[in-house]
Amino acid sequence: MFQGQESPAPYPPDDPVLAVALAMFIQDGWIDVRKLGTEAGVSRATLYRRYVDRDRILGEVVWSQASADLVALRARYRGKGADGIAQTVDGLLRLSAERSSMRTFLTEHTDVALRVLTSQHGVVQRRFIGSVAEWITEEIGAPADIDTETLAYAVVRLGESFYYREYITGESGGLDAAAVIIGRLLR
Repeated sequence: MFQGQESPAPYPPDDPVLAVALAMFIQDGWIDVRKLGTEAGVSRATLYRRYVDRDRILGEVVWSQASADLVALRARYRGKGADGIAQTVDGLLRLSAERSSMRTFLTEHTDVALRVLTSQHGVVQRRFIGSVAEWITEEIGAPADIDTETLAYAVVRLGESFYYREYITGESGGLDAAAVIIGRLLR
């Protein structure tokens, strides 16, 4: 992964604790760890031992939704080169922006959300970068003048800068501009 870090393997999609966490996140835009333990039938100590911390659980939940979206988006835009990658990234950002749970997460828990979604120590950004790097290799080939992971990092961070713009600066996001810029960057 970018800067020599690998993302931890995702938990299995049928993990019962993550299923409860996902339902809680979809409903509330947040995960209350104490409530999660109670509803999943495990102690808080077990949750932290197995799932590390709330940030990791939140990251896994967000990534489970994003990865499902990416499967559909990649099927739609595969084979369209740089524009297909830009459309895939744009599509993911738009689907995420439409989710009330993500809007609540970002609005009510902005600092935690930005840390979970953009930190190099979290799972979301690293997995997104890894996915984009794979698409770059598949769709346009590895660039000769820069490593694929760095280019993927730039694509992801560019998309994020427009997606999170409203939460950081108070200005509207302008996702249309992000898609155009990403397409130009990759051509």
